[in-house]
Amino acid sequence: MMALGLDAWWEDSTYRQCYTVNMRGDFILLKLQERDPDQLRTVLGRLYRDLEPLPEDITAAAWHTILTAMSATPEEIVAVQERMGCRPPDHPPPATRPT
Repeated sequence: MMALGLDAWWEDSTYRQCYTVNMRGDFILLKLQERDPDQLRTVLGRLYRDLEPLPEDITAAAWHTILTAMSATPEEIVAVQERMGCRPPDHPPPATRPT
């Protein structure tokens, strides 16, 4: 499988209406489900045996596991984690310029 092609996702009119972390997460999970429903079900089943989590409760590590299983590139994994507000510790925020 090829990379996920997130640029097209972020330009989607539905994504542009996702104003909360939960809405963004639902959108991302829906796109992953459209791509490979069996693989997504398998990886979520391994991570969350009993209940599917709310997207806002998915940790950076869990997003990494999910996205790796779905063939995301390392850059795509970080992009999703950033949009979900759970940047991993090994990817600190970019430095800001002094004003």
